[in-house]
This record gives sequence, C-alpha cells and structure tokens, in this order.
Amino acid sequence: MCSPGEAPPGPAPAGDLPPEWETDDERMAFLFSAFKQSREVNSTEWDSKMAFWVGLVLARGRRSGAVRTCLRELQNGFERRGSVPLGLGTVLRELLRENRTEDRESDFMASVDSSWISWGVGVFILKPLKWTLSSVLGDSKIPEEEEVLIYVELLQEKAEEVYHLYQNSALSSHPVVALSELRSLCAGLCPDERTFYLLLLQLQKEKRVTILEQNGEKIVKFARGLHAKVSPMNDVDIGVYQLMQSEQLLSQKVESLSQEAEK
Repeated sequence: MCSPGEAPPGPAPAGDLPPEWETDDERMAFLFSAFKQSREVNSTEWDSKMAFWVGLVLARGRRSGAVRTCLRELQNGFERRGSVPLGLGTVLRELLRENRTEDRESDFMASVDSSWISWGVGVFILKPLKWTLSSVLGDSKIPEEEEVLIYVELLQEKAEEVYHLYQNSALSSHPVVALSELRSLCAGLCPDERTFYLLLLQLQKEKRVTILEQNGEKIVKFARGLHAKVSPMNDVDIGVYQLMQSEQLLSQKVESLSQEAEK
C-alpha cells in the first residue's frame, strides 16, 4: 500500500464522477487510453484529456481529506468496469512538472530544515520512503506506482487548521505544548500519525512552529499571532512549560487524594 497506516479512500462515489462516466462508453474509452507520446500530435485532445483527469484527481484528494496519494491508489480509485486509466502516470508527471498542487513526499521532506527532523520524527517518516531525486532522474520520469505524492495545497490548508485549532484551545495559554498533547488535540484532523507529522513539518517550513526534545520529551513552540514567525525555544519558554507541567501534576495528585478521602 502506498500510504502506510492510512486507509485508502476507495472508489470515487458516483456523485463525484461526470455524467459521461456511465453513459458514454466511447468518450470514456478515449479518456482511459494512454496519452500520445507527444502533445504536439493532437494538442486539443491531449489538453482535453489532461484537464479531465486533473480535475478528478484534485477533487478526489479534497473529498477524501487525505494529504497523500500514489499512482496505484488513484488507478484503483478510478477503476471502471474492470479497467483502470492508462494515462494517470502522465497526469501526475504534469502536476509535478508544473509544481501546481502535488509534490513527491521525498522532495517535500528534503525541503524542510534537516535539523528539525534530527530529533527523531525523521526516522519514523523517512524510513518507508522511496527517495526519488528529481535533479537526478529528471522531470520527465513518471512516478512509480507506489511512490508517495503530496497534495501540497491540501497539506497547507490542513496545517492552517492545526494552527487555528491550537490557537483556539486551552493549550494556547502558553506557546509551548507537549507533542503528545498536541497529537491528542489534532486527532480529529489527523487520521494517522504520519499525517500529523507531515502537517507539523509544513508548519515548521512556514516558521510557525519549532520543536525541541527536553529530557526525553518532545515539545512544540508555536508562533504568537496569525502572521508571526516563531522565535527559537529559550530557557524562559522551557522553564514556564516545566512549571505548568508541575502544576498539572500537582492538580492531578490533589484530585486523586480528594477522591480517596471521599471513599
């Protein structure tokens, strides 16, 4: 499966498909056929087919809420009467080439400051990847069936949701929060741990969060304000965070003792 720990969206619902999907076999035979090797052979047909599939691929990503996909998952999702579209690899290649809405997950990871990844999340995220370096392979290469691609626009939107969710929660009383607490807060937005980390990476790329490992615990610092950039974690941040954690532990202990006394 191209998305470890993430359930594939499945076949597209009939309501998300154009009318000709079920009614026009001749049109669909053309759309399911492979692209001509050169667009110049018939640019009108080539552009028509490309526009059709680009629209469906992007709509599918937005409907499912998944920030990641791959060629095989899309082929299975758009299967029609036992046939799969033969030109989806070309569609993904064009989206990558134009840098419109998709990126290779490996390239996205490489674009993020490696010092942020070094604290441990990198091992979880990077190990399953098939690294594909565009500078070596060239933009003409069609993505492999299992190569993970990212819906960049959707990733940015969901990262924005994470930021607003934090800002509107009780956790925002202090800019530093435990990674585990943030993960619990974002459970509804992030169906799996991999998506959660990718969203954090996007926020880090935008300089809206920074991460530090303190005494074996990973903590996250958020920028204050919608358009602010996060400042480096300092001793004051860590000290206030530790005081808040101690206060929380004491409150839990008092509550526990109170319940025991009542019994």
